[in-house]
Amino acid sequence: METVLNQKLMVRSVKIDCGISFRLRDSKASAPTPITCFVEFNGKPVVKIPTGTKVLPSKWNAEKERPIGGMKGLDNLESASIIDKLSAVRSAVENRYREHVNEYRSYPDKRAFKERVMESISGQQQPPRPWQGPDPSLLNFIERQVKLSREGKRLIIKGPRKGMPYRENTIRSYEGTLALLREYMVDRKLKDITFEDVTMALYHDLRDYMFGDARFSLNYFGKIIKHFKLFMKEAEEEKMHTSTVYRSKGFIKVEEETDAVYNDTQQLEAIYRIDLAGHPGLQNARDLYLLGAWSGLRFQDYSVLEEKARITGNFIHIGTEKTGVFVAIPILPVVREILVRYRSEDGTYRYPRPISNQKLNDYIKTIGKMAGLAHPVSISVPHGGKRVRITVPFHDAMGTHTARRSFATNMYRHYRLPALTIMKITGHTTEANFFRYIRMTPQENAEFILEAVMAKNELESN
Repeated sequence: METVLNQKLMVRSVKIDCGISFRLRDSKASAPTPITCFVEFNGKPVVKIPTGTKVLPSKWNAEKERPIGGMKGLDNLESASIIDKLSAVRSAVENRYREHVNEYRSYPDKRAFKERVMESISGQQQPPRPWQGPDPSLLNFIERQVKLSREGKRLIIKGPRKGMPYRENTIRSYEGTLALLREYMVDRKLKDITFEDVTMALYHDLRDYMFGDARFSLNYFGKIIKHFKLFMKEAEEEKMHTSTVYRSKGFIKVEEETDAVYNDTQQLEAIYRIDLAGHPGLQNARDLYLLGAWSGLRFQDYSVLEEKARITGNFIHIGTEKTGVFVAIPILPVVREILVRYRSEDGTYRYPRPISNQKLNDYIKTIGKMAGLAHPVSISVPHGGKRVRITVPFHDAMGTHTARRSFATNMYRHYRLPALTIMKITGHTTEANFFRYIRMTPQENAEFILEAVMAKNELESN
């Protein structure tokens, strides 16, 4: 029973693949007619992508969705050119779709998705649609702000990156919110969401929608509300509305502490010692993960070290993606061994090959299993706006972020480094947040105190 519940709770009801088909605009045309790519989300055709190619209907195989070559069709070069173009469009659609679904676990906003695909195909950003001035639509305003962010015209107004443009991950997060709100509108049969619609009733209904099928966590709902409040504030500053509901105590950005495991030093050693000589993909993923576990960097930083890092002596210098702060990371023994192994003959430092967050998440679970980390752990997962506890093998609870959490916890618990020292690398701004982050269990905390007192007593008695 628990296994079935685990499977239901760990998988969200968003299909990982989209439907792609190629059709002629006019199958009865007497002249070459455009070939259009039709994209389906959840079994429904939703987006039409122009491919930039044309063909005579008599030279098109509708069943195989490709031009006819040979004696009765196009010459080989022309046919191959069209096939290559359609293949490129298919690849762009698949990559953009999976990229979005893997990160947000929701279907993309149709309009934004089409523009992102067109950018991939052309290699250029599509020109933004003109903004027509004040509009009662909150969604139109969010869409405008996202476009301005992409153009570098909307800048950060506070924090260490004040005055700088928004980063790609932040913009994608806004696009995820926009996509979810459009899904919500379709489900609730709404034509739009205006500023006046932002009421406590909307707040509670959106929460019911997100928890109705157990797809979303309380923290993700909190992120959506955080974006709601941000864009409502920006629109109010532009005098586009006078609503104050979003600032009320009830319209809160909720969040919860989540269970998260970490690898202690013995587990990291077991992972390092696995013989993966015959599995280059797993070996690359393992080394990438260990760089994170012994550096304290976030995935978006430790996955692109070759692009962004500079090594000087015993330190790695890098500007972090999330905060823009430059940090110096000590090259610890395991990191040194990995750097030496990947170093090129001319002495240039190389690193494990970058892979996607989702792929590394999959690999690290397999690696954890190979390292024998299969003992059961109890974790809580979101279910209908609440938390329920399930039991899974330890390796199934591991992910890309486990690496960074392992660094912070091991530096504090095993190596006894002061919290403030570790925070200089992890970027936590308060000790309270740091201690919540490392997630020491009550038992581990008691052991930590006991070991410290016993060591002190032993030292004084000698």
